[in-house]
Amino acid sequence: MAKIVFCEDDPTIKKLISIAMRTTAHDVFLAGDGAEGLALIQNVRPDLVCTDLSMPGMDGFELMDAMKADTTLAHIPIVLLTASAQRSTTDEGVRRGAAAFVLVKPFSTADLRARVELALASLAGAGTAS
Repeated sequence: MAKIVFCEDDPTIKKLISIAMRTTAHDVFLAGDGAEGLALIQNVRPDLVCTDLSMPGMDGFELMDAMKADTTLAHIPIVLLTASAQRSTTDEGVRRGAAAFVLVKPFSTADLRARVELALASLAGAGTAS
């Protein structure tokens, strides 16, 4: 079982995340923006962070920068949730430290669960997931 923090400002997508993840064995935490997400990440110390890129206040890129600047958070893998399918956007996310796992909106509950499990399996293979 993993602890996963999702940072997403869209209420519809947050509901989709809740629905998708409630059938898993993972502990799921939801934040409405990057600043709330960062505080939650600092408190929870999750195994995985899934973040939207476009959020008011602190966006996903700023959240990744803040995590990478904090040595206690820098190791936590990040999956991008984005409405942009542009390669430049995802490349920028990976350059800033996101894992190479990107989920483009809109996505289904099955797609979300599969991408999260793939990211967690990759971590387990690397010996970093709990």
